[in-house]
Amino acid sequence: MSGESTASSYEELVDSELVPIREISRLTGVNTVTLRAWERRYGLLVPQRTGKGHRLYSQADIERVKEVQLWLGRGLAISKVKALLASQPQEQQAQVIDSNWLQLAQQIHSEINNFQRRPLQRILEDTLALYPAEMVADYLLLPLLRELEGDEPGMAARRAFFVQIALEVVIESQARQRQSASGSQLLLIAASGDQLELNGQLLAYSLLIHQFRVELLGYLNPREALLAGQALDAKIIVLLGYGDLNAAGLQLHLNSLLEKSAVPLVLVGDLAASISAFDFIDKPRVGFCSNQQAAVLHINKLLNG
Repeated sequence: MSGESTASSYEELVDSELVPIREISRLTGVNTVTLRAWERRYGLLVPQRTGKGHRLYSQADIERVKEVQLWLGRGLAISKVKALLASQPQEQQAQVIDSNWLQLAQQIHSEINNFQRRPLQRILEDTLALYPAEMVADYLLLPLLRELEGDEPGMAARRAFFVQIALEVVIESQARQRQSASGSQLLLIAASGDQLELNGQLLAYSLLIHQFRVELLGYLNPREALLAGQALDAKIIVLLGYGDLNAAGLQLHLNSLLEKSAVPLVLVGDLAASISAFDFIDKPRVGFCSNQQAAVLHINKLLNG
């Protein structure tokens, strides 16, 4: 969209409480591709249109997106959400729990076990197009990674196959999202040198959807992390850690970062549980987030209030 057409579309919003699709995406963390899919495929949203055809959303639309997110988090398939919202009294809705994430995991396991690249790629692409990225990470892809751990014959090959294809899908999605991300700069690094790249790429993608600019640089020692943070003018340094971690070494790592920088730190994943929050009680710049949904929420609160 050109600068002239962008300005024109925003002029049509004057004296209106309606917001464009980029803004509802920023406010809810749901990708614009996903919002359009919810509209076209499932009728979950019916936005108004400007004279030039641009989608406009009301506060009621924003609340509906949040309600949809609630049910997706409870395991309800996106295809079932509209009927539930239309027919279920509010007191009965609280009892609805579905197994959508389990069913998706079973489908993915089947394709992994048979080394079927294209079907696996389609499932991952479709899932990321229909569900919020941090939910996909917490409820589907990271649990799958854990299930693929082990030393039985063929497990390492299946895990490598899954990780490679998932990385391709996520990084391609990132490239599209990065074009519009214009918010605060974040530095995302791994807590140790053996962290799987997929964990970080998933979180980076979620943060890009929320319009943050993100640089994912893998593992960096404290000195290099500080240099990178300063060069990027990062507003937050995010440390991601899963699996077995050296808590004592990480404690020293964090103390070094805190002593030499005023930038807030956000610890994500198993790292948040392995480090004692009590030891940082006098350091409110440190946030502890057990999963990626909590991390995105915490970062949004820090930077957007």
